[in-house]
Formats: sequence, C-alpha cells, structure tokens
Amino acid sequence: MRNNNVLGIVFASVGDERLGELTSRRSVASVPFGGRYRLIDFSLSNLVNAGISKVGLITKSNYQSLMDHVGSAKSWGLDRKNGGLHILPPYGRASSGVYVGQVDALYGIKHFLRRSSEQYAVICNSNIALNIDIADMVEKHISSGADITIAYKHGALPTNDGDVMSLTLNDGRVNRVMMYTDSKGECDYSLGITVISRMLLMALVDKAVAANKTDFARDIIMPNVEGLVIRGYEHKGFMAVMDSVQGYVDANMQLLAPNVRADLFNKERPVYTKVKDSMPTRYGIGSNITNSLIADGCVIEGTVKNSILFRGVRVGKGANIENCIIMQGTEIGSGADLKYLTIDKEVKVGNNRSLCGSPSYYVYVSKGETV
Repeated sequence: MRNNNVLGIVFASVGDERLGELTSRRSVASVPFGGRYRLIDFSLSNLVNAGISKVGLITKSNYQSLMDHVGSAKSWGLDRKNGGLHILPPYGRASSGVYVGQVDALYGIKHFLRRSSEQYAVICNSNIALNIDIADMVEKHISSGADITIAYKHGALPTNDGDVMSLTLNDGRVNRVMMYTDSKGECDYSLGITVISRMLLMALVDKAVAANKTDFARDIIMPNVEGLVIRGYEHKGFMAVMDSVQGYVDANMQLLAPNVRADLFNKERPVYTKVKDSMPTRYGIGSNITNSLIADGCVIEGTVKNSILFRGVRVGKGANIENCIIMQGTEIGSGADLKYLTIDKEVKVGNNRSLCGSPSYYVYVSKGETV
C-alpha cells in the first residue's frame, strides 16, 4: 500500500450518549483508558501504523479535552506540513448547525474530501479499543476489487450498541446487513472501520443527503448491499466496544490479563499516546500491589489489588483499594477503603473514607469531586 494514497477519517463522538457521566465533560474519543491512554489513541495509532499520514478528526461537542490531548499530534507523527492531523469542526450544512448523523458530518467536511488527493479513505469510530492491521485491510480491499470493505468481529453482539451492524457473508462478500437485534447468539458484526474510495464516498454521501438521509449504516451501507461489492475483513484479536459505563469498566479490567495486554499493545503495531515526562512511581514501605496496572508518577503507600491507576495517583498509608479504576491526579487519603469504583480525574478522597460498589455496578465518582 502506498502510504500517501489513503486518507484517515475519525469520528470523535460516536457513542458519547452511552457512557453517561464519563462523557458529560468530554467526547468518547478522549475518555481515559488503560492507565495512560485515551480511546482516540487506538484509532490514530492504527492509521499511523498503516503508513497513513493524513487524518481528519471530526469533532462534535465537549471536545476541549480531546484538543488538549492531541495537541499538534506530534506523539503520532502527524505534525507535518503535508498531510498531518486536521481538526474538522462540528458543523454540517450552513442551515443545519451541528451535524445530525454521520452522513451529515461527512457532507459537512466535503471541502476537506474534495481538496484531498488520496484515492482511498479509512473511516473509523473512536468508541472501540483494538489493534488492527489497517495496512493489510486496505491491501485486501484493493486486491479483491471491492467497492467497500468493512472490518468485523465474530462473537456476541455488544449489549447496548443499537447502531451496530450484523453482517451475513458468503465467501467474504457481504450479502445481507441487519442492524442491532436482541439475539443472544454469535454473529459477524461491524467494528465501525470502513475502507472505501474517496470519490465513491463523496458520491454516496451526496445521494444520501439529497434524499434527506443521515445514518451511514442504514442509509449508505444497507441500501447498497446488492448494487455494490461489499466485503468483510475479519479481526480475530482483542477488541472492546465502549457501549455502556459497565462495558467501559469491563474493558479496562480485561487488561489485567497478560494475554489481552499482549494482543492490544502489540509491539509490531505500537499504541501511541501523549508523552508526559513524569517521575517513576514510588512505592512506600509497607505498600502491597497485586495484579494491577500502575502508571508513572504515582505515589503508593497502601494496598492496591486488581486495579488500574492512571498517572499521578496518590494512595495514602493504610488505604485499601480493590477492583477500582482511578484516573489521573486523584488523591486517596490514609486508611480509605475503596472497592468497585470508577473514580474520574483529580478527585480527593478523605482519610478513613469507605466507598463500595459491586462487580455488576461500579460506583462512579465525578471529576474534581471531594469525598
């Protein structure tokens, strides 16, 4: 694949509404994940690892945190004169304001698509953590002669994602598409990653907009199953869709398994993130850490079990933390007892406080709260 012949397009806000308070102040793309990453890191890294050097990032709302994270995009090698990362504003047609649906969003960036010279486009969502070989996907798309190629996974459908497509394939070709059903069995379902020629994408978007259509899956993919050659590309590795707050928790906790970490953070296709020059984590005398992910810059003087701690978390003496996700800059007081919690950034938990959720219901503590 020629790396200058493929354009990346990333949606920053697909699935915002499903993550509750986690996305009350940020887009899904900037939700913290895995101790030191944001969800946008996976989309950008997948594209960059495929040699794609021009990416359009479509924003919508609550995107200040996202802008702070990506900055000049230097961490992904996208700070360049030619190509690089393009932040695309959340407006569709002049008369419609903020876009409604992905079709409207793509129509709103038509000027960006027209000015681009790349032959192909890879469209990605940001509400999924996976490490996929986009280069191989594009090569198979080109060699097969497909009009559209959709990345898919075989397994149980995500529980709360009502916009996911389930696919029926015959010898690699998609011959039927259905939207989310209540089926409890396994099927082939879309991962929200699509390869398509840039010119065909613009033509299909123009046609959909002319008919007042807004949904990419329902109004572009489904009506063209018979008329276009749509093929599937199976991803067999780990992936997690952030389709609910509990889904987010489950995805994080799966990272405690070494085989999951090895698959998601593949050394051959690194996951890049914003670099912060923090000091190494310090472990006090008497601290006890078991089966946990601890980012840099932490100070731990208590007990941490089966938990994920982001950068700069401080755990006081005698504190006990079990099965928790604790985000950047949070301070846990001495003697505190915390179990089954998701604690957002810069929270202060006082001395000897006790907070407890359950394995099926993690209690969420909002950013900046004092408990």
